[in-house]
Amino acid sequence: MIRSDYFKSLILPLAVLLVALTGCTSGSVPIGDVDEAKRIAENYYALLQNGELAKAVELYRPEQRGHWAMFLQNQAKEMGPMTKYSFKSNTVNTVFSGKFYIFQVSTRYGDQAADEILTLFLHVDEQNIHLASHKINLSASKITTSPATN
Repeated sequence: MIRSDYFKSLILPLAVLLVALTGCTSGSVPIGDVDEAKRIAENYYALLQNGELAKAVELYRPEQRGHWAMFLQNQAKEMGPMTKYSFKSNTVNTVFSGKFYIFQVSTRYGDQAADEILTLFLHVDEQNIHLASHKINLSASKITTSPATN
């Protein structure tokens, strides 16, 4: 009888804890979501590189499109067209309201290098991933190339 009570008081809480912790692992983030977010991010940068800003803005939530249209137009005026981009890394951050997909991207606008952070979001009550933010950090100096590489 004592062993049975000891078993119930020790093993049952451990089993409940184990079940609760399995939901907190990185395996709980479906792979398809990351693949879809990466596809959207790649599409966004391809549109920017091709100068299709209006189509790129459509990847944001409808109520945010006006703000991002002005942001992209101002960036294009200041830096010129994007000539190159490459994805450096990505992170998934799960929060109570959904999932953030954060991409670090190296870009080039003419002879100006930049590091960018693109954030996408999937709300728990929605099926579609939307762009949430885009931050551009210009490098301190311009890229220089030797005459032999031009």
